Parts: sequence; structure tokens; C-alpha cells
Amino acid sequence: MRKTLLALFLLAAVGFSAWRFLAPVPVPKNPIERMKAVSPVESFHVTKTSIPTPATRTAPEAPNKMSVKRAQMEERFTDLKEEGKRIRETLIANDPKAAQAYSNISRRPEYREILDQRHQIEANWEKAPDNEREAMLIQMNALRQQGIGMLLSEIQNMSSQPVATPAATSASQNAPAQGAAPAPAPAPPVVFQ
Repeated sequence: MRKTLLALFLLAAVGFSAWRFLAPVPVPKNPIERMKAVSPVESFHVTKTSIPTPATRTAPEAPNKMSVKRAQMEERFTDLKEEGKRIRETLIANDPKAAQAYSNISRRPEYREILDQRHQIEANWEKAPDNEREAMLIQMNALRQQGIGMLLSEIQNMSSQPVATPAATSASQNAPAQGAAPAPAPAPPVVFQ
């Protein structure tokens, strides 16, 4: 008996909900309210006076649909842009002299020229046709190799320079070698006030 009453109650609730949902909205009696409640379907009844002409369009090449070769070139270009930065950051993180070496070469005009050429290629990449992009990739790779080569040679030059320890310099000043002229006295420090 309970199950039957519960089922009838649920059926009545579903029926009432469906009736409220599907029943038409009553038209308001006030004319102002009727103007506010105009159905969107009624407001779009427009008579057509002209015959539409079929539009002929040429399908433009979609920018997101690129050939396999172009996609590979885009991927390689992105790799070349990021690879130099990754190598430089790895060197600086692993070698304490690399930061100083990078600071030294970044002031050189030949390194600045390499960076300027690289930035110019990056700026022209988007507008360049596919037949020029291959040459741009080759040039970008060569510039990256030149920059990394300059950094590595500067690190090597810094590593090959002898580091004078205070104990070694004081011992050499106290006992000069035979036949050698005495070392000149160090210059007094300059103090700015």
C-alpha cells in the first residue's frame, strides 16, 4: 500500500512538473506587460524582398593546417631558440666561471652582432615563405654554434689563467730566485671617500 501511494505521489509530481514546464505562458492583461513579453519568434518575422545570391569563396589556407615539413621546421626553430639558452644556463649552473665568461663575451661586439642577427631571424620567421625558412634554420644553427663556441672558449681561457694564491705570492716575494730581479712592491690601494 505504501509503495502504491509513493508511486502515485511521484507520478503526480512528475506530471505537474511537466505541465508547468510545457504549458504556454499566459499573456499578461496589461498592454505594457504584453509589450515586454513579446516572444522572440514573433519579433523576427521579416519579409524578404531580395533574392540571396550564393556567395563564392575561395577557401583560404588555414593557418593551423600546415604541412608536415613546415611543422618540422617550426619545431626545429623553437628548439634552436631555446637550446642556446638551455646550454648557457646548464654551463652557468655547473661551472662557477661560466657566469663570468658569459658576462665577458656579452660585452664583445662580435657576440652582440651574433645576437642581433639571431633576433632579426626570429623577427622575420613568421613572415618568411617556406622556401626561405630552411636557410634561416641553417643560419640560426650556425649562429647558435658560434655563440656557444665563444662561451666555451672564454671559459677555457679563464680556466687556463693561473690563479694566484696569497701563500704563493708571499713566499715568492720573500725568497726571490737567484739571478732574478726583485719583484716590484705592490701599489698601495686606492681609497675613495
